[in-house]
Amino acid sequence: MTIIPSLDQLALTSADIRAFALSLPNPQRPRTAIYGTGFLGAWACSWLKDNGFDLVACFDGNPDRAGSQFQGLPVHAPEAIGEIGPELTLITARHAIGPVSARLETLGVASLSFDAFYAALHFEAFAAVHELLDDERSRDVLRAVLAAMLTGEKSYCEAVFEKDQYFCLPRFCGVEKEIFIDAGAYVGDSVERFIWTHYGVFAKIHAFEPGARQHRALKARTDRLVEEWALDPEAIVINRSGLGAGEAQMASASQSGQLQSLALGTAGAGPGAVTVTSLDRYLDGAPASFIKADVEGMEMALLQGAAETIARCRPKLAICVYHYPSDIPQISSYLKSLVPDYRFALRHHSPQLMETVLYAWTE
Repeated sequence: MTIIPSLDQLALTSADIRAFALSLPNPQRPRTAIYGTGFLGAWACSWLKDNGFDLVACFDGNPDRAGSQFQGLPVHAPEAIGEIGPELTLITARHAIGPVSARLETLGVASLSFDAFYAALHFEAFAAVHELLDDERSRDVLRAVLAAMLTGEKSYCEAVFEKDQYFCLPRFCGVEKEIFIDAGAYVGDSVERFIWTHYGVFAKIHAFEPGARQHRALKARTDRLVEEWALDPEAIVINRSGLGAGEAQMASASQSGQLQSLALGTAGAGPGAVTVTSLDRYLDGAPASFIKADVEGMEMALLQGAAETIARCRPKLAICVYHYPSDIPQISSYLKSLVPDYRFALRHHSPQLMETVLYAWTE
C-alpha cells in the first residue's frame, strides 16, 4: 500500500532538490540540457529560456532523432552527453523517468525530471492550492500528484486513481437543463458520457474538435446518440474548431492535439487549417452551465478566452491540469480571480502522471 506523503515531507523533498540546484558550478545560469523531445520537452525549452537558463542541447533515446533540430537546439544521442558536458540535465520524457535516470547514471550524469525541478522551485504555489481545495480527498490527490512529480514514482498516482473522469462528483451529473461545453471533444466519448450521466435530459451541447478524423468520428457518434436517445437533432452542435484566447488559424491536428501547435507558437494557415476562436465570442452572451476542457495544454488560453462567460454564468468547470507542471497552481489561481466564490476539488483519473482534473463550482 502506497502511503501519500504529508505536505511537510514533500517540502523536505523539494528543499533537497533546490539544494542540488544551488550546488551546481554555476547555479544562477547553469549549462542545461533536456532529455526528451516531445510535448513537455518543447514547453520546458521555452520555460528554461524565458527564465535565463543556458540551454545548450537536447538528448533523445530515439536514434532517428539524433542530428535533427528541436526548438532551435541540436538533438544528440545520449552517448554524446559526456562530451557536451551540461551541468544540469532535466528529463522531459515524463513516462520514462526511471529508465532514463538509470541510463544517465551509467554515463556518469546526474539528472532530475523536469517535473521535479519545476515543482521544487514552485512548491509554495502548490502548497497554496492545498489550502484552497474543498475536501480531504482533493488534498490527498494533490499531494499524490506532487509526490509523483517530485519522485517520478507512478505508484502515488495509482493510489488516488478513480474512474468517471469529468462526472465523478455528484453535482457534475444528473442536473437537468445543463448547457454543456465540451472543449476537446475528441471522438465524442465525453459527449456520450455526459448524456448517460444526465439521463438524456439537457438543454444543449456545444462540442469542439479540430482534428479531421476525430471530428468525423464525433459527427458519426452524435448522429447515433441523437437516434438512440430520441434527441432533438439541434440539441448537439459540433464544431470543427479550437477554443483559445482569441481568433487565430492553426494547422490541422492529426491526433488529439487540439491546440498543441498554437500553444508552441507554430500555428499558421495552410491546407486543412482550422479556426481558433474564444468561447466568449462563440457564445456572444449566451449562457453556459458546465465547461469541460482537455485541449492539450491550451487550457489557460481557453479560460482567458472564456473569462466573461465564466464571470457572468459561474458555470461548473472540469479542467484538465496535467499537461504542464504549472497547470495546477496557475489555473486554480486564475479561476479564483475570476470567481472568488468558486470551490475546488481535484481528482486523478489515470494510474500515470496524466488525466488530473480540477473541478470548480459555486453553491
